[in-house]
Amino acid sequence: MPYKTPNKTSKYVRELLPIDEKLLPLIDFADAHNIPVLLPESAVFLKQLILLKQPKNALEIGMGIGYSGHIILQNSNANLTTVEIDKTRIETAKEFFKTNTLCDRTCILCGDEGEIVPKLSDGSVGADNRFDFIFLDGAKAKYTKHLPYLKKMLVEGGILLADNVLFNGMVSGENETGNTKRSIVKNLRNFLESVCSDNDFITSVINVGDGMSLSIKKLTIR
Repeated sequence: MPYKTPNKTSKYVRELLPIDEKLLPLIDFADAHNIPVLLPESAVFLKQLILLKQPKNALEIGMGIGYSGHIILQNSNANLTTVEIDKTRIETAKEFFKTNTLCDRTCILCGDEGEIVPKLSDGSVGADNRFDFIFLDGAKAKYTKHLPYLKKMLVEGGILLADNVLFNGMVSGENETGNTKRSIVKNLRNFLESVCSDNDFITSVINVGDGMSLSIKKLTIR
């Protein structure tokens, strides 16, 4: 897949990474239909976290065609609740999950994440709402709004991983922000400031892929 490589270091790193043969059909489909999926280094980082954490109950905001969901499910015994609004992508994801015998561990919630996340948090959606791993990769302008609900649903010691938090260098100011992206950049800055200053989290902002934030919810020491 012809990923954009913003600099020589990124190009070098991406050339080092092996291609996961299990994910090739999803990558090829995404490439053919111009659907964004995780960058190679971000996908490897997600896989490493899943292998280390071995979550039992995972939540994903922004399923797409199920690429990151496959990484979570194929590297753990977790049950996955995943949210997506695009019905066409949901049908595609279902076919991939079916082909790879992952349907039994997958609960897909169809609808606007801005409506589903609060309902999931208060238990009014018919799904488990306590998670030890949450992957946030939906609408970037909603990250800050989601944060209190995700924090509530995340168990102590659980991981919240958010993708695209540096947003092509615009969040840091390295690259210029276009007029159409200013609200997204402002929201992402607010999200990072909120999650990094929250004393209930230990957070790192990692310059991998398009930027990822890794937050661990602190354990209560008694």
